[in-house]
Amino acid sequence: MHYLPHLQRAIDEIEPCLREPIAIERIARRAGFSYWHFQRLFAACVGEPVGFYIRRRRLTLAADELRTTRRRILDIALDFQFGSHEAFTRAFRGLFHISPSEFRRRPHYVMIRTRPVLTADRLKHLVQNASMKPLLIQLPALTLIGPEAHFISAMSPDANNLKVIPPLWQQLFRRLPEAGAPLDNYKYGACRWLLPGRRAREDELEYLAGISVAPASRAPAGMGKWKLLAATYALFTHRGPITKLSETINFAHGAWLPRSDFEYDDRAAELERYDDRFNPTAPDSEMDYLLSVRPKK
Repeated sequence: MHYLPHLQRAIDEIEPCLREPIAIERIARRAGFSYWHFQRLFAACVGEPVGFYIRRRRLTLAADELRTTRRRILDIALDFQFGSHEAFTRAFRGLFHISPSEFRRRPHYVMIRTRPVLTADRLKHLVQNASMKPLLIQLPALTLIGPEAHFISAMSPDANNLKVIPPLWQQLFRRLPEAGAPLDNYKYGACRWLLPGRRAREDELEYLAGISVAPASRAPAGMGKWKLLAATYALFTHRGPITKLSETINFAHGAWLPRSDFEYDDRAAELERYDDRFNPTAPDSEMDYLLSVRPKK
């Protein structure tokens, strides 16, 4: 996989900077990827989002200092980019199931260094529930109208996607007649990375839950209107619970794409597409995940 040396280079660049602010966008650029694709690819190949990886490495080094030095806990916390004693304690307990002060009093405590693993259940999902070979399709330019909002990516330790996105779908279904006359039978979940001038932090994204309408349609108050360029997509059929969608996305970015003749096209939005095959509570539910791609240069 030709991506692996690039990812290793990114990890090598992160390691000496764990006591400093780390701009993931800069790491991604130096590795040769767009910010959003780097996030997806890192999670798929390494097994955890890059933000979680950085936090885990900082906490691991901080634990070593707690064990081997008498430095104040606050000084160690600030050194590893945690803004307060409280924030450091929450993160430390979340990873190691013990507070920093308790850990220091128990020098022989064995840390539980939790990391995602390729469990039998996850492997079964990848084999049975993710289309191993996607359908390559050309989508024309789309105009989507629906509720929209900024959110913090699931790839971030501060993720709020599960708080922000579900209410957008609830709002869409309440106000569906206002959105306009749909051009097809799908409901679309569109996600795109915000340009620097439109976001407050690196891991802030934008999501729209909507329908495809005529280009001249007007968005009603409280809804957004996105005009997406015509693009090539790799269509993966996700089968099973929607809670497993991230596994299908990780397979698309981390397994299929590196072995394909394509590369990620960050000029287009990533799309989720729902129709009458979708039932969030049914084991045989289906929906489409569309990854924007272009031929490798």
